[in-house]
Amino acid sequence: MTLTFVPLLAATSAVYILIKLYQIFTNPLNAIPGPWYAKFTGLPGTIATLKRQQVQYYHRLHQQYGPFVRASPGQVFVSDVKAFKTIHKVGSQFTKAEYYHYFGPTEAGSPPYGLFQMTDQHAHSQRRKLLGRGFTSSSLRADWEDMVREKVTMALEGMTIDAKIANGEVDMRKWWILMACDVVSKLMFGESFDALKAGKEDPWFEEVNFANTAAFTALSFPWLYAVTKRLPFIGSLRMFSSYKVLLDKGRIAVKNSKQAAASQASNLFSKVLFQAEKDEGSLTDMDICVEAAAFMIAGTDTTSNTLTYGIWAVLLRPELQNALENEVLGLSDDFTDAELERLPVLHAVIEETLRLYGAAPTPLPRVVPTGGIQLGGYHLPAGTDVATQSWTLHRDPENFSDPESFDYSRWMPDGESTNSETAKAAFTPFGAGSRVCIGRHLAEMELRYGITMFFRKFQGARLSPATTPESMEMDNLVLIEPRGKTCKIILSHKRY
Repeated sequence: MTLTFVPLLAATSAVYILIKLYQIFTNPLNAIPGPWYAKFTGLPGTIATLKRQQVQYYHRLHQQYGPFVRASPGQVFVSDVKAFKTIHKVGSQFTKAEYYHYFGPTEAGSPPYGLFQMTDQHAHSQRRKLLGRGFTSSSLRADWEDMVREKVTMALEGMTIDAKIANGEVDMRKWWILMACDVVSKLMFGESFDALKAGKEDPWFEEVNFANTAAFTALSFPWLYAVTKRLPFIGSLRMFSSYKVLLDKGRIAVKNSKQAAASQASNLFSKVLFQAEKDEGSLTDMDICVEAAAFMIAGTDTTSNTLTYGIWAVLLRPELQNALENEVLGLSDDFTDAELERLPVLHAVIEETLRLYGAAPTPLPRVVPTGGIQLGGYHLPAGTDVATQSWTLHRDPENFSDPESFDYSRWMPDGESTNSETAKAAFTPFGAGSRVCIGRHLAEMELRYGITMFFRKFQGARLSPATTPESMEMDNLVLIEPRGKTCKIILSHKRY
């Protein structure tokens, strides 16, 4: 029997290898430029991701091979603006890849899925319709603007206290993280985490880090994840159970939204549930748990890191700092977000910050629909993953002149990007189409208030010697963050 089995196994293996080689060398994606190894593996991209250099790796591929790059056997990266619009436009048949199932407060890759994770377009449309009312500019200004201003004020007070202790030096990134944490927790749960009062992050965020580790392990090495979580001792590690803690926190949102539904403003979901009584569709308790925890994860490091980089970029440029300080000091004390939105220098600074330092410039993978498609002269078969990343779109000289330079003037009323259709199409810090970030208006409000109130209170602030170009280099996993994890500044002694 053994002698018979060996040649049978050898023959089966040979046939399998021949089939695989045939598939590799006849794949229609072979026509797309890319590194030689992309025919066989996407492992270099995975390694770059684990080294927190994901967007830089794919950006280098675009620089070497052009706007269409094959990055792995079944994945193509695209940085062509026309193709981007085809992929992401409203009504596009390109769906989110299953990649998104791994990033949320549920067990890695497992339902139920929140708005961000949903790949089913109809389910996403229904959910977004329910949640979208609470995220309009008018709704946010009516219900939450005063709260945002209060939290920014508390963050600046925290910076002042730290400056008194450390001879004027303060880590502003720390306080922006705490501010964003308290804003989003109040909005989602109906009660703040009170991170600003405590002066430190809520322990809940440790679980987010463990959940992200689990997500990347399950996504990149599914066999390893499946095996290790079942092993004694290893399977009990926090990364395998962190999602339970995230969902437990989400149950606070369920309780508060139901208790205060009539007021419509205890948290975001109370308003949704109140409206749902009159409209079709509603949210289950688990839906609220998942969405609240997911928004909490998505809304903290994004805003805080962009705020940090925006102020850092201004402090590097004394002339710009002077212009911005003069603009915001011209406001009355009772200014509103609507007024801030009309300030040209502030607007230009925020746009340029989002272009170069938007918190989520990472790939947005989509799946080619049934029938395949022609893009850029290449045929992409159905089921192919196509990914775009704003990091590359925002750094393409075809879209923005001198793209690596922070030049706020490009966004002034007479600036070249303000009046360029190509630049407008390429500018996608919040994504595009029907999947554009639902929290965009909240993030922009926080950015406007944060930058305005900082430069009104801390005129003459400057960077600490501890903050260097190297410490502010951008690492990224899902979001960008400074390599040094901090951004220390020096406040004028007159301001603290």
